[in-house]
Amino acid sequence: MLQTLRDIRWASILTVLVAGAFTLVTLVAALRGRVWAWVPFTLSAAILVRELRYLQRARRQPAGFDEPDRRAGRS
Repeated sequence: MLQTLRDIRWASILTVLVAGAFTLVTLVAALRGRVWAWVPFTLSAAILVRELRYLQRARRQPAGFDEPDRRAGRS
């Protein structure tokens, strides 16, 4: 269990939480008529999506494309 806690990317999870909260705040401000809020909303939403995709890729198992071709030794 300790190894599992070490494998978690805490900085990315914190980034997702902070960016998600900031995205919601700026979205509410933008929908209430604050035109300036669209720029930080767009930036924080982009950061949120990037970090979520990073976490998804980090959890995925390697596909094995880097392994040598086993058929090369056959005649």
